[in-house]
Amino acid sequence: MKHRLIITFLLIGGCLSYTGIGCVPSPTPAQGKTSNVAKGPLTVFSVYEGKIEARRDVLIMSGFRGNATVIELASDGAKVSKGDLLVRFDSSAIERDILKLERSYTLSKAELEGLEHARLPLEIRDLEVRLMKARTSINAEEQYLDALIQLHSKEDLISEQEIEQQKMKVAELSTQLKTLEMQMNLTKEYLHPSALKHGQSNLSSLEQELKLAREQLESCVVRAPSDGTVIYKPLHIGTEFRTIRIGDSIFPNQTFMILPDMSDMVVHCDIPESELSLVQKGKDSFIYPISYPDMRLRGAVEEVGSMAQNKPGQPMWQKFFHVVIGLKEGDSRLKPGMSVTAHILSYHNPNAILIPRAAVRWDAGKPFVRLLKDSSQETRWLKLGMANEGNYEVIEGLKLGEAVLVE
Repeated sequence: MKHRLIITFLLIGGCLSYTGIGCVPSPTPAQGKTSNVAKGPLTVFSVYEGKIEARRDVLIMSGFRGNATVIELASDGAKVSKGDLLVRFDSSAIERDILKLERSYTLSKAELEGLEHARLPLEIRDLEVRLMKARTSINAEEQYLDALIQLHSKEDLISEQEIEQQKMKVAELSTQLKTLEMQMNLTKEYLHPSALKHGQSNLSSLEQELKLAREQLESCVVRAPSDGTVIYKPLHIGTEFRTIRIGDSIFPNQTFMILPDMSDMVVHCDIPESELSLVQKGKDSFIYPISYPDMRLRGAVEEVGSMAQNKPGQPMWQKFFHVVIGLKEGDSRLKPGMSVTAHILSYHNPNAILIPRAAVRWDAGKPFVRLLKDSSQETRWLKLGMANEGNYEVIEGLKLGEAVLVE
């Protein structure tokens, strides 16, 4: 990233206004413009290129299970409020499916109710009647068998063959009774519960299908989940790479729109590793959009990356740290992705001892100034601090009120 740093490091420079190596100019008669050493505020900003984005981007995608054909769209760049229509898909097919499912659900529910309240109770009642008749019949036949046995033993009026026939009849009725009892038990324990579960399962399945179909119908209308600005994302549509239009089909979970909330914006910058110490969390910033040079927005550094990274197009040896600046104010003219210049406060001293940059000369990387003394000049070596476009901060070498020559 190209950047401009409004600060001068002090050990850079060369010997100015003279020739030779390691020489210091000899004092000459006083001449030229002078400036007095004064105390005042020194503010230094580090300047970087950045990009403005919404803090929160909502991705809009199709929740329809299957291809959805677009029949209505919000305009690209339109500002929308929560609940406004973004896109409408063709719902005719799903509406037909819902009608069929509702009919099947109604029939299945009626069948289950008939099974539970009529058919199954009638089957139990029929078995109970048959069991009662079987018990009555076997009691009667057993009594008759007892009578035959008594007649045979006392008066010998009944033959053994008749008694055996009666015994066989009683045994047959006993088997029938046991079969009916088993049928009753199995019906109550297994057959009827299984029939009910089958009916309930079928009804539950239809109910779930109907619920999903109604959700599908709701998915045919996509509304804004929050306030924002409509931005369409280009997609591969057939052989083209473009934004969607009415008549296009969208695949499930395919993001086709971004809804950034421009009421809460941030600026993203990448700062060189060598300047990391100049940018600290919480520092005030001023943001200048490239498109609107007259606009100035206030902000503050919110995040400073914890890991140095390479940037595409930059040498591998050059590392950068990602910085996020939160804006304290907005403007309706701002759009996502706009290029900006971020001025981050790097240093501020309200009581700095200041001299103009034009007064400082260099010899072998060491700064000095020429002071006006009566009718001559005096060379004074300095220890400088931070600097901005106009002034240096003097740490050692000068006193307030002294006059320095300005080139």
